[in-house]
Amino acid sequence: MSRHPHETWPPLIVVSDKPRWVTWRDFFLTLAMWIMFAIMLETEFELFFGRYLQKLGLGDFQTEANWDIFFQRLRPYIGLVIVMVVALVGSLFATLHRVRRALLLHPPAPLTLETEAPYAKMTPEALRAARQLRCATVYVEPDGTHRVEERP
Repeated sequence: MSRHPHETWPPLIVVSDKPRWVTWRDFFLTLAMWIMFAIMLETEFELFFGRYLQKLGLGDFQTEANWDIFFQRLRPYIGLVIVMVVALVGSLFATLHRVRRALLLHPPAPLTLETEAPYAKMTPEALRAARQLRCATVYVEPDGTHRVEERP
């Protein structure tokens, strides 16, 4: 039982299979997003290009920057940024403290071969032999057992 090339995973819309409504939907969504983008940038266009458009006689634009109003409107967002930066710096120091404390601890005792071998589904002798290899390839079988072979 074979599948056609366009039915394989991932399920992509191939140009030959694309419905007409998808094309129109994509066109109108793209147009709507560009219109929203232009509306959002209207003030910036007036600020930076208003002088030139006035000289061309294309309209009367307000080209004063009003920086105090601009920063007054940004004040809540600036406060939020400050709170987030303080939280980030606080978490940095907490992480550094945890790392320093962990590095001062003595390393845990290594597991014995008899304790570790059942986790690898190997015998302790096979695990001892595998640990003595300088370069090895480990194969994990579907049942979870490990087989170790020396690499040349």
